[in-house]
Amino acid sequence: MGAGWIGLETAAAARQYGCEVTVIEPQPTPLQAALGPGAGASVIGGFFAQVHRQHGVDVQLGTAVTEFRGTGHVTAVITDDGNTIPADVVIVGVGARPNTDLAAQAGLPVGNGVLVDAALRTDDPDIYAAGDVANAINPLYRPRIRVEHWANALHGGTAAARSMLGQPVTYDRAPYFFTDQYDVGMEFAGWFPRGGYDALVTRGDLAARAFYAFWITDGRAVAGMHVNQRDEGIAPVQDLIHSGVPVDRYRLSDPAVPLADIIKS
Repeated sequence: MGAGWIGLETAAAARQYGCEVTVIEPQPTPLQAALGPGAGASVIGGFFAQVHRQHGVDVQLGTAVTEFRGTGHVTAVITDDGNTIPADVVIVGVGARPNTDLAAQAGLPVGNGVLVDAALRTDDPDIYAAGDVANAINPLYRPRIRVEHWANALHGGTAAARSMLGQPVTYDRAPYFFTDQYDVGMEFAGWFPRGGYDALVTRGDLAARAFYAFWITDGRAVAGMHVNQRDEGIAPVQDLIHSGVPVDRYRLSDPAVPLADIIKS
């Protein structure tokens, strides 16, 4: 259940172990919550749907689960169109909610996480939060951002520790995550509000599974990803995001133009 990153990664792992796999997703494309509607979901989500189908996964989109059946263990999943899908195991990857109960009981402001400033400090100067539970002000994007990935916990934890020690801290990292599915290695950096981008620009060859994609807002790249671009990796994407330079979409889409030249321009 769920064609987000968790659902697709576990589907790929199960398929590579020889399991028969069905992915059920109520949205019209995979990864819609992560990549936003429009081109992000249709192009990139469609790419990942195709990858899984080519590996024998039954990807059912625009479909919801209404019922599990079985006694003692699951034996079938019922979908909203009345289909019965036999099942030995069901993996549910439909999102997560931050556990803010302790913070709320302590009187700290919460809202989609524990509210912290750019130094990862709560309203109480002696209490800090980092990782999945922290809804932090990010100066790179201005609004509060809560990021569910171990890299955020890794970097946020050390930043919070420095802040506790009285060192000046501004936690302005571009959110980052990665996934490996079959022969597809992907890294993503950046952030945009759901539906809050103007255009998607790709460079490279989607059919060959070797490309970059960039999410553009107000003429600037706010997020980007690569698939199987292991030589350059995610670093030039992060550099472009942090540079804040206006980008020419045509040059950005041209693999003959080095990303470093776009940043310099």
